[in-house]
Amino acid sequence: MRSSTMQRQRFLFAALGLLTLWRWALLPTLELAPDEALAVFRLKHGLWGDFFEIGPLVPLVARLGMLIGGAGEFGVRFFAPLLALAASLLVWRLACDLFDEQIAGWAVVIVNVLPAFNLAAVTLTPATFACVLVPAAALCMRRALRQANPVHSVWWAAAACVAAMVLVQPPAFAVMAAVACVFALPRHMRPHLRSSGLRGILAAWSVMVLCWLIWQGGHGWPVFAAGHWLPEWRLVPNLIRWIVLASPLLLIFFVLSVRAGCTSGMLLSHRSMPMAMLLPLAGIDLFYGPHECWPDMGGMVWMLFAAVLLAHRSTVARTAVIEQKISLRTVAILLAALQSAFLLQTDLPRTMGLTWHFSPHPSAATDWSHAFTADPSKSMRGWRESARVVSAVLEQAGGGGRWFVLAGDWPLAVELDYYLGRTEPVQSPANELRSFAGRSALYVTEEREAGAVPDSVKNRFQRTELLAVARGMHAGNEVRWLKIFACHNYRPPDS
Repeated sequence: MRSSTMQRQRFLFAALGLLTLWRWALLPTLELAPDEALAVFRLKHGLWGDFFEIGPLVPLVARLGMLIGGAGEFGVRFFAPLLALAASLLVWRLACDLFDEQIAGWAVVIVNVLPAFNLAAVTLTPATFACVLVPAAALCMRRALRQANPVHSVWWAAAACVAAMVLVQPPAFAVMAAVACVFALPRHMRPHLRSSGLRGILAAWSVMVLCWLIWQGGHGWPVFAAGHWLPEWRLVPNLIRWIVLASPLLLIFFVLSVRAGCTSGMLLSHRSMPMAMLLPLAGIDLFYGPHECWPDMGGMVWMLFAAVLLAHRSTVARTAVIEQKISLRTVAILLAALQSAFLLQTDLPRTMGLTWHFSPHPSAATDWSHAFTADPSKSMRGWRESARVVSAVLEQAGGGGRWFVLAGDWPLAVELDYYLGRTEPVQSPANELRSFAGRSALYVTEEREAGAVPDSVKNRFQRTELLAVARGMHAGNEVRWLKIFACHNYRPPDS
């Protein structure tokens, strides 16, 4: 029996290696998502230490990948498959510590068919780092709680993981809440709430959050301007998001596994860590996850712990005969794998003849109809073609020396900046533009209904005119709708 288990584990590790190679092959096939382009933008223009939207750790890792794999999509995402491999091994090690190798193997299989995890494995976003850092913190705490020394080095490793999460996805309240629940929910863990190890984790997290607060204060508190601090209370769109990112059958099994764990008193046992981590992470993701830009789904890290619970439950449950177990497990895994393929290549439904309508208001990420009308991979399609259109209009306008490019919002700005390849950064209306006094701008927007430049931009220029309307296409389908305006002679507000 032992040798059979070892053979299956070797096959599992070999499959993970092949899966990593396949993910590497996928990297150049998808254009950079806005968060990835933002990381490159900050590197290119010396803003890597900012906390805008993402923390500074993402640009630094992207830079290291670009040194190895080049400046294209492959280089930017070079470490994403490796981080996914590390996340799989961490989940395996945590499940082995809690249960056994058989359950750990099934947990890794479930994790690697999750659509959300596969999305994180081929893009370099905060979600990619969260899938590594949060299980690493849980594993370190699991090891630290076995040590008699309250200042053991494993405690500091856990503190480093939690602090790094703030440098990835500030301010990472969900992770700190999950760490607190690990000690607060199980009664036998509550004495550790006063331990110096936990205080070290809290101190490291607090220092990073303080840095984030200082940056926010120095930049006019953009977190409040964006409204990301407000929860999304509408449950139906939030649940639809979970169905898309976890697959319907797996999500049902996750809920049943959590319910079974609660009724069986798992929080009172020495195996309480997955449940204690899962509950706060899932709760915060339910209400704040919809604010994240596709494909960043960092809040979905709770599914890794749900996979561990599901693997345990499906192995020890005695309510179904072995044939039914195998059938249900196989159907759930195949459905999740198929859904992963559709999320990564959403041209597949249209290729099969299914119409996929585009949302007329793509910025309304939490709108009720968004889950049904918006193409999930639209944020990763058509940027290169859009940059070609803008470049052609620049040439027709007389070259780029006299003109600067002004995009309607920051996602469009960073994408155009990357694919245009200009030395001068593409600006957005929120930027300070005094240094461009007397120059003209190409204002680019994705608002289909825009008949003119917004007044907030129009009032800064002497006159404006519509130059071009263009559609960005991918695989014969419309993914972008651009309107390009000429804005002549920029005038600072106090002139």
